[in-house]
Amino acid sequence: MPERILPGLGLRAFYDPGQRDWGTSVSEDLRTLSVLVQARALSRATPLPATGTAGDVYIVPDDAPTNANALALWDGAPGSEAWVFLTPQPGWAVWIEDEARGVRFDGLAWVAPLRPGVVPIRVLPGPGHTLELVDTGNVLETAGASPVTITIPPDAAVSFETGTLISVTQGGSGAVTVLAGAGVTLNGVVAGSGTLDRPWSGAALTKHGPDAWVLQGALTGAVA
Repeated sequence: MPERILPGLGLRAFYDPGQRDWGTSVSEDLRTLSVLVQARALSRATPLPATGTAGDVYIVPDDAPTNANALALWDGAPGSEAWVFLTPQPGWAVWIEDEARGVRFDGLAWVAPLRPGVVPIRVLPGPGHTLELVDTGNVLETAGASPVTITIPPDAAVSFETGTLISVTQGGSGAVTVLAGAGVTLNGVVAGSGTLDRPWSGAALTKHGPDAWVLQGALTGAVA
């Protein structure tokens, strides 16, 4: 068969046996490479059509009865085209055209990161919370009438990067206090703690250096 252009980057492959000294296995590898380098798919939500057009790549929807989450490529010799499926591996990244965003396979599903400027809001369930790495970039929000204390751990316990930003919002009537843990310096407040001054007030908590943080916002106990 004559060589043909593959989906994705448009690499040429599938030569006749012996042509240019390539064989079928190498052609299959080149097809995978062509799809995954600068990978893009038309959709991850659209049910896979019975037939595609040359160059089509989809991610099979996660609720599909077969080949869920696989990359589906419309490929084959002229007149014998069919869907070819690639099983995703953790870390594969694909641009989704109908969403205009990238997704990454985490081993179970294709996950889309938040768009720039959008941050997650985490509602704290209890009266006390010690900061964790997953809090990075989040808004920590409280609820209810009970006081809540948020403790900043030392670097030896949780190694936040300098420049880490965490926001705090008091979503209920219960006072919210940010407290420096053992060995931690909290700048911008008196005596190592600051309390938000009213419901729906907020503060920004920034890692300033080794075991050093800054708290700024609508606070009682702030440095005058």
